[in-house]
Amino acid sequence: MAIRSHQILTQEWGIAEEDLMFDCLVFPCGTGDENYQGSAAKTIEGVRLISEHFPKCQSTLGVSNVSFGLPPAGREVLNSVFLYHCTKAGLTSAIVNAEKLVRYAEISEEERRLCDDLIWNRGTDPVAAFTAHFRGKKASAPEAEQILPPAEHITRGILRGSKDGIDAAIDALIQQGRKPLEIINGPLMDGMNEVGRLFNKNELIVAEVLQSAEAMKSAVAHLEPLMEKGDGQNRGKMVLATVKGDVHDIGKNLVEIILGNNGYEIVNLGIKCPTEQILAAVREHKPDLIGLSGLLVKSAQQMVLTARDLREAGVDVPILVGGAALSQNFTVKSISPEYAGPVVYAKDAMGGLDMANQLTDSVKRVPFLESLREMEAKVRSGAANPVVDAPEAEPKEKLVLARDNELFAPNSLERQTWSRPLPEVWRFLNPQMVYGKHLGLKGSVERLFAEKDAKAQELKAFVEGLQANLQSEGWMKVRGVFQFFPVRADGDTIRIYSQDRSKQIASFRFPRQSSGWGLSLSDFVHPTEWDHVALFVVTAGAGVRERSEALKEKGDYLASHGLQALALETAEAAAEALHKHIRLTWGFADPADLSISDTFKAKYRGVRVSFGYPACPRLEDQTVLFDLLKPSDLGVELTEGFMMDPEASVSALVFHHPQGRYFTISQKDLETFETSLS
Repeated sequence: MAIRSHQILTQEWGIAEEDLMFDCLVFPCGTGDENYQGSAAKTIEGVRLISEHFPKCQSTLGVSNVSFGLPPAGREVLNSVFLYHCTKAGLTSAIVNAEKLVRYAEISEEERRLCDDLIWNRGTDPVAAFTAHFRGKKASAPEAEQILPPAEHITRGILRGSKDGIDAAIDALIQQGRKPLEIINGPLMDGMNEVGRLFNKNELIVAEVLQSAEAMKSAVAHLEPLMEKGDGQNRGKMVLATVKGDVHDIGKNLVEIILGNNGYEIVNLGIKCPTEQILAAVREHKPDLIGLSGLLVKSAQQMVLTARDLREAGVDVPILVGGAALSQNFTVKSISPEYAGPVVYAKDAMGGLDMANQLTDSVKRVPFLESLREMEAKVRSGAANPVVDAPEAEPKEKLVLARDNELFAPNSLERQTWSRPLPEVWRFLNPQMVYGKHLGLKGSVERLFAEKDAKAQELKAFVEGLQANLQSEGWMKVRGVFQFFPVRADGDTIRIYSQDRSKQIASFRFPRQSSGWGLSLSDFVHPTEWDHVALFVVTAGAGVRERSEALKEKGDYLASHGLQALALETAEAAAEALHKHIRLTWGFADPADLSISDTFKAKYRGVRVSFGYPACPRLEDQTVLFDLLKPSDLGVELTEGFMMDPEASVSALVFHHPQGRYFTISQKDLETFETSLS
């Protein structure tokens, strides 16, 4: 059914895979009805198959139905265990009352077994066994804090991300004769290892990991005056860098924090690092590992060149690579062949920690490298493909754009500056991005807030505290510049003219879909009449990197990461607010009832696009936009890789056509486009 639905929606209706969400049926598994025995296991298997066949799609289900009819205390436990297995199978969201969930890590082995027996219908009568155990048992309530032995208190404190009582527990262990290094490598590292294990099992989120790292740093700082010279954590050393031309360092900083608080010495070279700088650091510091980070496609391509240059310089230290545009396939097929040593793709900071641990462990290193070589051989031969692409949609009828739409002429073609107070801009913050993407909150953020989920409420208070500090300190400013330009369409090119239309001053050429709608962005400009587009640059990034770095050095990891995340999303919110202002200035204000939620879904007239994305893939075109707008007075510059610095900046090209929409360009069409330019 899922395959057929996917086929109809993508091939016949042209809906992007990323916009599909499969709602998996859940039946009660504890009613005793023979028809539903083992149904929970079937749902888990269904989730797994959907996740494998359609990795770009989302999935969801209603959790509580699985435990219908069972004792209340048992329902809470079964819901948690069922959700855990579904998440492991690839579930991307769920409908559940999080307040009534028991943390999987806190469920006893016996109760996990009872739940698993019920889910998989194991044993003589799993329903009776489950019911007998939970009958009369009260639903879970927070346990009073126990008085724990010092070592256990330290480990528990690290796991919970709480500094409370850790210093006193450390002092107690010192009085018992424990050495500082024993405490670091013992209860402190035990706590961090458990944090890593739980994160990899989706039982902790990014914000909680950062809180644990803060507690770890504080504990080590308390021990440092007692440590002898030469003492210290010594799992290995890493030279870490964001590659040449790239200014994005929020992910790299997470790697520094996570590995740095798990026994690694990190030499952080910063952003926009050319190979020469990385090579000099490798020769000076003699690291066990090299970490390369980057956000966009050009950064991934730069990693290929960096790996090649390092190989030619005789370097073969294992390289860990990570970034939004990277994949296992690209790493194996493009980066690894250019390097003499191992190249390992890390999906996130915790994954990088796990791989670093294996690469620096004398026992685990050899089998890890053997498994790496086996995986690479399968990927290169095509026998294994970690990312399964869905089949391309069959050609659909070409989209016919209206040409009788009103061609709005803006009142001014002069360059205009724009600024707004932070609270006005923050109305356009996308909470799913702030709390979900950056802080790691799982599920629908809007729903979690509505349900007053404890973890969501804690993060909300944290972000609101950051916002209050920014307003009181007054240093973060949102500033932008925009301008309207006369344009004409010429095939796949839009030609930009001077204000009096007497001469062409610039042009942008775009790729075109060879199937489906057959669109190019130039289609959103009238083919025979004078039309207009708007260009803008907006930033909220001045001073962010320096202040975030200062917080990181103090050990305020969550505040450091949160500041960078809030700045990035403030820039995105500013782009949304400025786009709204442009529509108003252009002469077609939004409907009065257009909500913020609908604004995020682009349910307004026209469309805005940014360079580097499929419909306008040439990041080099940023130079044209910057030549036209000259945004240097905002403090925004282009790197040699055509990315904006500071990082919390957004540029865009705005069209007003009422059928303006987002669309994708296939890899084949992108390659054809690039070939035509060369």
